Amino acid sequence: MKRILAILLAMMMVFSLAACTSSNEPSEEPAAEPETTEEEAKLVVYTAASDEQLDVIIPLYEEKYGVEVEVISAGTGEMLARADSEKADPYGDLFLGGGESNFNAYSHLFQPYVSSEDANLIPEFRNNTGWISYYYLDCPTLLYNNDLIGDIEIKGYEDLLQPELKGKIAMPDPTASSSAIMHVQTILTDFGGLDVNNEQGWDFMTKLYENMDGKMASGSSAAYKSVVDGENTVALTYEEASVRLVSQGANVTIVYMEEGTVFTPTTLGIFKDCKHLENAKKFVDLCLSQEVQNILCKDLCLRPVRDDVDYPDYFASVSDVYTVELDQDYINEHNPELIERCKDIQTTIGF
Repeated sequence: MKRILAILLAMMMVFSLAACTSSNEPSEEPAAEPETTEEEAKLVVYTAASDEQLDVIIPLYEEKYGVEVEVISAGTGEMLARADSEKADPYGDLFLGGGESNFNAYSHLFQPYVSSEDANLIPEFRNNTGWISYYYLDCPTLLYNNDLIGDIEIKGYEDLLQPELKGKIAMPDPTASSSAIMHVQTILTDFGGLDVNNEQGWDFMTKLYENMDGKMASGSSAAYKSVVDGENTVALTYEEASVRLVSQGANVTIVYMEEGTVFTPTTLGIFKDCKHLENAKKFVDLCLSQEVQNILCKDLCLRPVRDDVDYPDYFASVSDVYTVELDQDYINEHNPELIERCKDIQTTIGF
């Protein structure tokens, strides 16, 4: 009996030790920590920007951040329509170029982002929507030939009605030229307000057409080139072309209309659910940086959205230009009607 009890006691001790050992071991393998991977070193840019801009910004970005950029270029409408068709699974990360009206029409494609550079921009051109950033500006201007101007004084739109300028004014067709319709919008704003039914403004447009004496430039570039070549005395054109000509030594003078001009921004924004969000944010920040804004101003003759840049002598700063506010919402809704009014006047006069 004693021997049996000893054997039972020994067996109980063995089972007890086994139970203790088992309780100290985890019942199953610990869950593996999720792997964290860095964002792919790539960025896909949809753009309507010029090759000149892309040839400056893209290599600079790639070198600075070690990110490969794929650029897909087309017209603003075509690019945004493509992005819209892909919105469930975006291929592009951001859109560079185009006006605010284009962005507003496709606002559902873009996600919020305010650049770290935003506070350094001119206050009027900071990101007040939360998702649109402005990266350069343009405005309508007048441009005259210094050799042909003689004693004629041109400070604004009113001066274009002088009899001495009859048949010597170059303007492209507003029904086909973005720079020309921008002048029409500005003229209406300056003379009675931006409204399809503003008869004061349309009366001025009629008189301007009459002083053009039936001649319409074939396009924006044809208008300013005719002034440089001495075929016309003055052109209704836009700032980028005007500043570029002066920088190249053309014997011309830029006029910012004393009645007021308007600054229209070119924009960029990041697509919702894009695959390379952090890289896209870095791209926006770079475009708004002092480094790139200086390049746009000095090398590409584009008006920057910040004032802490080195303006060349021939480039007027924002504070030196009298501007009026353009009602972009009205343009978005009524621009086709403005174009039709232009057509009516042209038909009446005989263009």
